[in-house]
Amino acid sequence: MATTITNRANLQYTYGAVTETVASNLASTVLNDPLTVTKSALETAYRNGEDLTYVITMINGSDATLTNVKITDDLGTYDVAQDVSVTPLTYDGPAQLLLDGVFSQTLTPAINADSVVFTIPQIAAGTTATILYKATPNDYAPMIEDSVITNTASYQPAGAGAPITAQHELPVDAYADVTIEKEMTPNPITDGGTLTNTFTITNTGNVEATDLVLSDTFQTPLTDLTVSIDGTAVPASDYSFTGNTLILPVDGATTEITVPAATYTQDPATGVVTFVPGVVTVVVTGTI
Repeated sequence: MATTITNRANLQYTYGAVTETVASNLASTVLNDPLTVTKSALETAYRNGEDLTYVITMINGSDATLTNVKITDDLGTYDVAQDVSVTPLTYDGPAQLLLDGVFSQTLTPAINADSVVFTIPQIAAGTTATILYKATPNDYAPMIEDSVITNTASYQPAGAGAPITAQHELPVDAYADVTIEKEMTPNPITDGGTLTNTFTITNTGNVEATDLVLSDTFQTPLTDLTVSIDGTAVPASDYSFTGNTLILPVDGATTEITVPAATYTQDPATGVVTFVPGVVTVVVTGTI
């Protein structure tokens, strides 16, 4: 970051027994840091296990070429308890270097347990260098709604100067992630028997899934249909079964299917994030 330096000189003089002081004009100059660093991501939020693309941008504001520029990214390392630190991002690569927006080369960083270090061979005066790399949220990434991964890229100038850093915060996505599994029992079944269809609906996201509509077309006609959600009977007026196709619930029904969010827990001793999915069970029985 450029810094404006301003100052004013004072001059003291005497004539005879008189002493006077006069101030100069206010002079200024712009001090360019040898390198400015900014950090961003192409994504606006993260999900567990889904790739992220981070962008580190450096501008050489000096009048000389910088060589072997090392940029360290801490991959979001944070403390979960005293003496327990975890790193929520796993470096995936590849890392690409662009100079003034033009691809230059693929970088091979040094990968540590809690950071990754990129080395840029040189950045000419006035040049903008950009590193793009991929990382994935891992088992240490906080998933509770409103969580944030904060990671910092830093450059240590030559000498004893303070490091130049760029911090980036990426919030967790607020989402539902729903799957459905169907089971038919008994297997095998004889004509005239009672067939039980069990639908297990699972949500591994961090917010509840609402307004679900279940549809299923049975190959064999069913009679004497009964429907329940988590053990509670659903009135016949709240679903339709026409042409062997079940629709649950129908428009205007009082019954709703809502799958709760998964429950995420972080172990304070290890920092590992585990979850218990939200589950809803729909059971449809009928005579075959």
